[in-house]
Amino acid sequence: AMSEVRAIVQGTREEMDLLTASAISLGSATKFTATEVAGLQKEYAKLGFTVEEILAITEGTLDLAEATGTDLATAAQVAGATLRQFGLDASQMGRVVDVMAKSFSSSALDLEKFKVAMATVAPVARASGKDIEFTSARLSVLADAGIDASTAGTSLRSIFLELNKRGLTFEEGLRKINESTNKNVTALDLFGKRGATAALVLAENTEKAEKLEKAYDDATGSAEEMARIMEDNLIGDT
Repeated sequence: AMSEVRAIVQGTREEMDLLTASAISLGSATKFTATEVAGLQKEYAKLGFTVEEILAITEGTLDLAEATGTDLATAAQVAGATLRQFGLDASQMGRVVDVMAKSFSSSALDLEKFKVAMATVAPVARASGKDIEFTSARLSVLADAGIDASTAGTSLRSIFLELNKRGLTFEEGLRKINESTNKNVTALDLFGKRGATAALVLAENTEKAEKLEKAYDDATGSAEEMARIMEDNLIGDT
């Protein structure tokens, strides 16, 4: 497993020794095996993370995987891609996994829905000046309304693009819908068929989205807390 990591990361012997030691240490201290941790390291290496970055973000990713009940490689793919999509430094991985964990426990979002939606909307959200907390909160609202992940991501991307083209802020766009005497027509005029439904849902749930965003802003430690709960439950079941 470590040979596969080395082939991708092209690290020095000293760097590979550090990665190997980390895999063994975390493999003995968590429910995951050292081989599984090495698989996580490989996924991060494929995403272009340096050895130093991989060492810094591994433990948070373990918490995310345990909290969500997913395998380490998948958790690494989603968390790593999200970090890159929002242009965040590796030191912000704790923030990313905490927002993800909090959103999964606070809404109908889950890891797969988050992955699908963010792949479409995150780059445009970032270019529009919106962070992971803002974007995750709006995706949470759309998920709770029963809108599938692909549609949610595409629709929210369309909303951002249309607002940018019209020179309106996100808040101004939704306010136009809420203040309209015919919300359907206004949403359609502003965002077209592609974004109108999602815009209506978001306009009618502005307060909910803002509360979720605040919760995600304060999500520090959520992934670790959820992981510990899951670990306790597993111990209690044995």
